[in-house]
Amino acid sequence: MLTKITPRDKKFIIAGTAAVCLFILIKFIILPAIDTVAGEKEDIAFKERTVEKYIRVIGRQAELQKKLKLLKKEEAKINSSLLKGETASLSAADIQKSIDRIATSSIIEIQSVKIMDSGKQDEFATIPVQVRFTSDLSRMKNFIYSIETSQKLLTIPNLKITVKNRRDPKEIIITMVICGFMQKESKS
Repeated sequence: MLTKITPRDKKFIIAGTAAVCLFILIKFIILPAIDTVAGEKEDIAFKERTVEKYIRVIGRQAELQKKLKLLKKEEAKINSSLLKGETASLSAADIQKSIDRIATSSIIEIQSVKIMDSGKQDEFATIPVQVRFTSDLSRMKNFIYSIETSQKLLTIPNLKITVKNRRDPKEIIITMVICGFMQKESKS
């Protein structure tokens, strides 16, 4: 049973079909296209920021090269002040040589030397050597000054001073720990 379509119903059917087509066009073609364009804009903006960052880094290349040279010079300076021995025992011998040289120049006779157990400080191994001698204040001062200004990086973490004769305090007995630093031994 076919019913006759009136001109009024025809207009509604055409308008409904146009509305469904318009909905399909918007939902499945226009909105995805807009989302794709928006996503590409975000991607382009991200890539532009990345390129700008790289351009800034490239622009700072000369400055970074200068910093790198300075850091390498500083590293070489620090490495030259470290003990040269490959093991703690060899480094302790290096400290002993330095102490003997400094003691001779300060006119001090070392009475005893004791090599203590090595330790760790950051990325360095510490090599402590305990030294005992008798001196006066002036020679002791020269000795300590020479240790702290030597080419090797030496520190005095422990210093004990006692008077030999309380009535005549010219002579003092000094016991000190002198620490040198070396690169940590590599475990092969």
